[in-house]
Amino acid sequence: MGSETESLAGVRGHRQELERFFGEELGYRLEASQPGLARLAKVPGPGHQPRGLTRGTKRFTARRYALVCLVLAAAETAGERTTANRLFQEVAARAGAIEGFAFSTETATDRRAFIQAVRAVQGMGVLELAEGEEERFARAEEGADALYRVDRDRLALIPTTSLPPSLYSSPDEMPADRYPETEEGRLRRRRHRVTQALVEEPVVYLEDLEQDEIDYLNSQRPRLERLLREKVGLTLEVRAEGWVTVDEDQELSDISWPEYSTHHAAALRICDELRRRRLAGAGSVWPEDEVAGFVAELADEYEGYWRQDAQTPAGTALLTAEAIDLLEALRLVERQQDGIAARHGAGRFASTAALDPPAPAVQEEL
Repeated sequence: MGSETESLAGVRGHRQELERFFGEELGYRLEASQPGLARLAKVPGPGHQPRGLTRGTKRFTARRYALVCLVLAAAETAGERTTANRLFQEVAARAGAIEGFAFSTETATDRRAFIQAVRAVQGMGVLELAEGEEERFARAEEGADALYRVDRDRLALIPTTSLPPSLYSSPDEMPADRYPETEEGRLRRRRHRVTQALVEEPVVYLEDLEQDEIDYLNSQRPRLERLLREKVGLTLEVRAEGWVTVDEDQELSDISWPEYSTHHAAALRICDELRRRRLAGAGSVWPEDEVAGFVAELADEYEGYWRQDAQTPAGTALLTAEAIDLLEALRLVERQQDGIAARHGAGRFASTAALDPPAPAVQEEL
């Protein structure tokens, strides 16, 4: 807590400088007017693939996102404190007003999904569990409830639109691009999109950018390298197929990879195998059932080191999905109808020690 408080104090101390940097270079809006709170309203850049919220290792579905929004709406009508039961009843009432959205207070799965949505809102800092047991409430045990503190200041900072969402009658009316139709607006938009991509994306490919954005990046490369290094702490790598900004201290990335966890190790070996297949002239698409078979062989190879369920059919299937999800989030592979295909960035993480490329040597990709 002390470190977070010191960081927020630093943000407020350099507020004007930070507001200017984020606004001019990235098109982001920094809100740090209240003590102890800071909100950076970011805008997705080109090539962005949202990872979103997860339940364990499974991504939230559209329905679960809707429940998160309903919990936030219920919290907005609450006071400084509320209970799980009050939120639950309010969410059920709001869900009932949405056509085609089935939600019942009598259904165990809906009750469990509600608690997962509440925990997601806790992760945003809007709700804080004061007392009680959420698990008992999720199981509908008699008399079970939970008390929450509501951080109304954080709740007010959740929306990132230029105007309050309540002023729009539908999401379609909300403006996607706020740049004026002028030469200055076009240049500002181009600068923001390039910098957003470099800062936010694990890999930026040529096809992510428009031609004038590629030209801008190439012509402004020294300035961008200096900006990223001095202001953000990232090192820019330029490759034939795109760009990578490296977080060498691993302090900024929300995904630190590779690590020693089972699905991280499996993902790294999948990268190796994708490269071996390419050098051997195999097809560009690797069927997912064959990937699962490869992961099953890895589970036998690493028996005693990987998690215990990795050698079961269900465990292998889950591990394969987790590894592919990770590689997809890192923009190293892409899912296709018949399987997965390596993207150029996968070559950066593939090992060379165990591979014997055929002659003539094949030039490595990104």
